[in-house]
Amino acid sequence: MDELLQARAELALLEEQARRLLKELFHVRAAMTTQRAKVDELIRTRPTAFNLFPTGILLSIFGLCLRADDDPNWKYQLAGVCRRWKDIIWDSPSFWTTIHVASSASSIMTHLERSRGALLDIVIETSQWSRSHHRALVPSLKIIGSLAHRWHSLSIAHAYCDDEDDEINNTALADFIIKKINHLRFPSLKSVALSYCKTSLAFLCPARVPALEHLELVEFVAKHGDFPPVAALKTLNLDFYGCPVDYPLFPHLIPTQALTKLSLSGLPGAFSPQPNSIYFPALKMLDICCLAKAGRLMGAIVAPNLERFEYHSFDSDDPPSVALHGLRSKFTNVRHLTFYRFTDTSTPEILYADAITLCEAFPGVRHVELGTHHLPHLFNPTLSNARARRPIDLWTELESLSLCGLHPKWLESDQFSAWLVDRQALGLRKLHVKLVRSYESNDAVVGSKFPRLYKVLKENCILELDNFRLPSPEMYLYATEFSVEIGKHIVPVDRAIITIYGFSIRRM
Repeated sequence: MDELLQARAELALLEEQARRLLKELFHVRAAMTTQRAKVDELIRTRPTAFNLFPTGILLSIFGLCLRADDDPNWKYQLAGVCRRWKDIIWDSPSFWTTIHVASSASSIMTHLERSRGALLDIVIETSQWSRSHHRALVPSLKIIGSLAHRWHSLSIAHAYCDDEDDEINNTALADFIIKKINHLRFPSLKSVALSYCKTSLAFLCPARVPALEHLELVEFVAKHGDFPPVAALKTLNLDFYGCPVDYPLFPHLIPTQALTKLSLSGLPGAFSPQPNSIYFPALKMLDICCLAKAGRLMGAIVAPNLERFEYHSFDSDDPPSVALHGLRSKFTNVRHLTFYRFTDTSTPEILYADAITLCEAFPGVRHVELGTHHLPHLFNPTLSNARARRPIDLWTELESLSLCGLHPKWLESDQFSAWLVDRQALGLRKLHVKLVRSYESNDAVVGSKFPRLYKVLKENCILELDNFRLPSPEMYLYATEFSVEIGKHIVPVDRAIITIYGFSIRRM
C-alpha cells in the first residue's frame, strides 16, 4: 500500500511538472512570435548597405556617375531609387549647374532654382536644331543670357557629320548663337568650346571675359579682326580644318605669355613662320596633330619649360627625319613623349634615319608612348652607328615605354627582347613596358612569336598587357606582373593565374 501511494505521488509531481513546462512552452512560443516580428521589422526598416555610406561619399559616387554620362536624365534615374538618394540629389546644387539649352524652358528654370546661385555650365548641341528652328532657341537664350554673370563654361558642340548640308546648318546655328551673346559680359566665364563658327568673337575680349583660361575652337575660320586678344589663356585648342590654304594671320591667334597647354590641328601647309619666332615662356604641354609641314611650326616654337610633347603626324606630313631635324636643343626638357603616325597604304615606311632623328630630338624623355606599326628600326642594332647601338638607346633616362602594337620585324629577329636583355646586363633599371594590341597588329605573326617573347619580358621588365591576344590556353600569365583589360573593364586579380579568351581563372 505504501508503494502505491508513493507511485501516485510521483505521478502527481510529474503531471504538475508537465503542466508547468507546457505553460512555459506557451510563453516561449509567444515570446518567439514577438521576437520574430521584431526581427522582421528591423530587417524591413534597416537601411541597405549602400545607404550606410556617409552623404559625402554618396555625393562623390553620384558625381562620378553623372560625369561619366552626358545624358541629363541620369540624375532623375538615380533619384528614383529611394527617398534618401532623391533628397541628396535634389538638395545638391552641383547636380543642377549644367544647363542643356536643348531642354524645355521649365527644365532650365528647375535647374536654375536648384543650383542655388552656383556657377553654370552652358551646353548647346547644334545637331539637335535644324536651320528652320534656330529661333526656337531664343526664349532659352534669353533666360540664360540674363544670368551671364553666373556662366562658368560655354560649349557649343556638334555631332560629327559628313554631309555638307549638316555642316552648313551647324555653322549657321553656331553663328546665330554667338551673335545673340556677343554683347554680353561674362565675369566668371573660365572655359569656352566652340565648333563651326565663322563670325566675330567679340564676347571673348578681355573686358568681357576677364577670367577666361581655357579656349577650344574646332573647325574655326576667322579674320584677324574677328579674333580679339585673350592674353590670360592657360590652355588653347585650335582646329583649323576647313580654313583657307593660305592663312597668314595664324600667329596672331595665339596668346603666348601665360599659355601652359597648346593643341593645334589641321593647320594649312602654307603657314611658314620664321625660326624661333614664337616664344612660350610658360608652355608645359604641346600637342600637334595632322599638320602639314609641322617641322616649320616646331622650328618656330621656343618653349624652355616644355615637359610633354604629343605629335600625331599624318600620311602626307614630312617624316621625322625632316620634321624634327635640328630640333634637339629645343626639347631637352621634355619628359613625356607621345608619337603616332596616321597612315594609308601609300605612305612610305619610316626609315632608320627617322628613328634616329625621333630619339635625338627628345634626349631627356622618361616616359614614351609610341604607335609602332611604322617604326621598324627603333631597336635595329646597326653597329655603324657611333652614337648608340640602337636608336632607342639615345633615350638614356627612359623609365616607361608604351608600345601600341609590336612590329613584326622586332619579333622575327628578336630585336625587342635582345634590347631588354642588354639593358639588364648593363645594370640599368627595369623598365615599365606596356604593350597595347592595335587594330593593325598581325596576330598570326605576333601569336607565333609571343610565348618566347613573354618569357624574356617577364624576366627583364615590369610588364603590362592591354587587350593583347594570347596564342593558346596553355599560355598562363601571372597577374602580379600586368593588368588585363577585358572589353571596357580592367580586371585586377591578386596572386592568381589567368588565362584569356574564355579560359579559367585560378587562385594560387
